[in-house]
Amino acid sequence: MYSPEQENISTTASTKVPVKYGELIVLGYNGSLPNGDRGRRKSRFALCKRPKANGVKPSTVHVACSPQAAKAISSKDQHSISYTLSRVQTVVVEYTHDCNADMFQIGRSTESPIDFVVTDTVAGSQSNADTQSVQSTISRFACRIMCQRTPPFNARIYAAGFDSSKSIFLGVRRFDHTAPDRKFLFLQTFPEKPFLNKRNLNLTVLSCV
Repeated sequence: MYSPEQENISTTASTKVPVKYGELIVLGYNGSLPNGDRGRRKSRFALCKRPKANGVKPSTVHVACSPQAAKAISSKDQHSISYTLSRVQTVVVEYTHDCNADMFQIGRSTESPIDFVVTDTVAGSQSNADTQSVQSTISRFACRIMCQRTPPFNARIYAAGFDSSKSIFLGVRRFDHTAPDRKFLFLQTFPEKPFLNKRNLNLTVLSCV
């Protein structure tokens, strides 16, 4: 188990035992970094309770707005995510701080918001520097894990594909799964060719509410 100093985690006042939500383990080889393998690129990462909550939760949802209006809303200082459903409809979800949840971010980006860096496995004798122009199979910000800070410590995964403007990118062939109040549970896209097994769906975007 990682020490509290290594993982920047909190302990209970009575037992001094770290509150551990769980672990993420990379099965296989977790690539390599151009500047050396150190820091947040690991093959094992413990999700432990943070000293201070850093979670976020949906607040205001703008459902039927044009892409132009969505761009204006997204330009605010407040964190938001947009879903472009068609040329005339974009959904913008604004987020606010959640004092009851801890957030952990995973992806290939080495920027500070990423807690767990997962990189590509480079084939042959090539190095990561030689393959910078090749499209990666791992998103810069691949997913978030939200862990409830109080028992039963439920964890939820939010995964998506983002474009250069930090908006969720969806293909034209997608199916929307919505709750009775019309909030998105998740958005699902399909490949150009159907799967041999129809049960194997290609789930590319998950937006739990």
